[in-house]
Amino acid sequence: MKHTDLYNEYKNLEAIERKELIAAVKAHGGEYVFVKVDENENEEDDYDMEERKYSFPIISASAKWMEEYVDFRISRVKVDSDGFLSIYGWPKDYSIAEMEISEVAHGHLGYITDMIPETDDVKDVSGSAFL
Repeated sequence: MKHTDLYNEYKNLEAIERKELIAAVKAHGGEYVFVKVDENENEEDDYDMEERKYSFPIISASAKWMEEYVDFRISRVKVDSDGFLSIYGWPKDYSIAEMEISEVAHGHLGYITDMIPETDDVKDVSGSAFL
């Protein structure tokens, strides 16, 4: 059945969300950490387990080796000197080490930006700031 092909519209919206997220991360010096990941994998000894439960965005995403999207708890986001965005986290339902996320579901980058606080210098990274 004929219908409107929205793929390019989704890609355009994703590009706006990515620009906003990059601007928000740059406002915090190039990296924003939601959760400090302790090297100790023993939950009883992990000083930040309470923080790991509540202070991060959850998005639908996948790592390189995954065949499908799962809910990821985002631990940190980083922008390198070339403007490349890296997103790190761990699957919500699995107790595995932090990993880099390779794919994010359409519309989910904004959930990360939502949880990054404004700074004294940057209070708005909305799409209109890039026009």
